[in-house]
Amino acid sequence: MEKLAITTRGSLEDMYTFGTVVVVDEKNNIVYEKGNSEEIAYPRSSAKLMQAITPLSLGAKEKFNLTEKEIAIICASHSGEDFHIETVRGILEKAGLDESYLKCGPHYPFKEDVAERMKKEGIKPRDIHNNCSGKHTGMLLSCLINGCSLGDYYKIDHPVQQKITENIEKICMCKIPREHISVDGCGVPVHAMTMREFAHGMARLSDYENLDGYEEAAKDIIHAITNNSKYTSGSDRIDHKLISKYPGKIIVKSGANGYFGGFLPDRKLGIAIKTYDGISEKRNLVLIELLKKLEVIQKEDYDYFDNLYSKDIKNHRDEVVGEVKLCL
Repeated sequence: MEKLAITTRGSLEDMYTFGTVVVVDEKNNIVYEKGNSEEIAYPRSSAKLMQAITPLSLGAKEKFNLTEKEIAIICASHSGEDFHIETVRGILEKAGLDESYLKCGPHYPFKEDVAERMKKEGIKPRDIHNNCSGKHTGMLLSCLINGCSLGDYYKIDHPVQQKITENIEKICMCKIPREHISVDGCGVPVHAMTMREFAHGMARLSDYENLDGYEEAAKDIIHAITNNSKYTSGSDRIDHKLISKYPGKIIVKSGANGYFGGFLPDRKLGIAIKTYDGISEKRNLVLIELLKKLEVIQKEDYDYFDNLYSKDIKNHRDEVVGEVKLCL
């Protein structure tokens, strides 16, 4: 890992953000690297696009008549807005299920005004409010198609989780040892691999015409997210802001603890970012800087994104007392 950002306070350097950034093409050639591309890390929710390959490649779109919005939310870390909850519930109803089948655990929505409304109304969060409820619904669809048990779908030895692992290995062209498979925040397996391997997998998703066995699934995911990015993240999230600003040019998926994955569909480039302080604001700034270097973010849009994701460090009187300097 290397220094990706320096946070100043006054004239001194106050904090450092270390990590790795790697960009590779569909042939696994490194296009850009800062840090160690062989660093092993958990992609966390950045892997949801790869996890969604399983239900779609099994025929979930056709069997359950899934819309683009529904496919997008199967790939989501959603904010728990009303349209997110309604979409997840709609998929479950199509499958003859209800939210009691979800095993992702409850938490209040990421969207602060929705969470505050629930608290004021005395509504406790349920599993469906979990940002991963769409992903878990996709796993339940896979169970129904394969005739697998539903109650333990989240366990590492369940046939659906075994299939997901197999598909991720094929997409990333790597072997994931058992000791590199742990449990994510929502209770399902999460797969650690090198940054380069994950970026290569993302590049291969963008090159879906050559993704043997997953062509239609990957194409459906790309189209669904491009047209419905708000469903994969939320109305005020960086994923949605970037994808909707440059439709067809970029797909990005945030992950917990400083991870970000994505790809450039028209250039067949995969991206993996890991910041080891785990601060999402710093990770977002690193992503914005990288996309400027790759000329995805156009110069005329610099002010737009710089205002959305400011580098200024402010005190409680809203005075600027420092800044974040990017080291890419």
